[in-house]
Amino acid sequence: MAPVETRVPKQKRSMEKKQRIKDAAVKLMSEKGYHSTSSNEIAKEADVSIGTFYSYFKDKKALYTELVADIYNMVLEPVDLNSLPEDMSVEDTVYMYISYIFKGHGIMPEFQREMSSLSEQSDEFRDIEMLYKKQIAEMFVEMLGDYRDMIKVSDLKTASYIILTMVEAVIHDTMFHNKGKNKKAVTRELTAMIVNYLF
Repeated sequence: MAPVETRVPKQKRSMEKKQRIKDAAVKLMSEKGYHSTSSNEIAKEADVSIGTFYSYFKDKKALYTELVADIYNMVLEPVDLNSLPEDMSVEDTVYMYISYIFKGHGIMPEFQREMSSLSEQSDEFRDIEMLYKKQIAEMFVEMLGDYRDMIKVSDLKTASYIILTMVEAVIHDTMFHNKGKNKKAVTRELTAMIVNYLF
């Protein structure tokens, strides 16, 4: 049996219906968790039939994958590296990078908490995020482009992975457990730490 083709909505009404499904999924998965939320429940919450759900998404995992993509795209889309001031200091560059990651974690924080939990539980879910995390790590290397000759670490690619992993762990704790308290202080200290490590 051939796989069912999902449709890409083009009309406003169809786009709104698909968005209702996504909004319902975020709400329910944030409240109950991914594994405790069924496709039927999402369809009911979105006020659509289960057939409509499957016309837009192959399954619940496909829906989850699109939600993860939406979050990362919201963070990465506004970043235009070509528009950064040429005379930006290293400290300001690193500070801005950390601020982008903080901003990203402010988008649907309860859903992101579930994302983080799923990534820790399963390589399958971790792989969904890794594509975007790789882009964020690459963005950091690109942001530091003008300072490459000054960097003391020998393997910048690995260093950027270590930095992103550390920054994410600290930001997760700040956002998910401390409700975003001391964001500025955390950003400032992380910046100092990273600059001292790299230069």
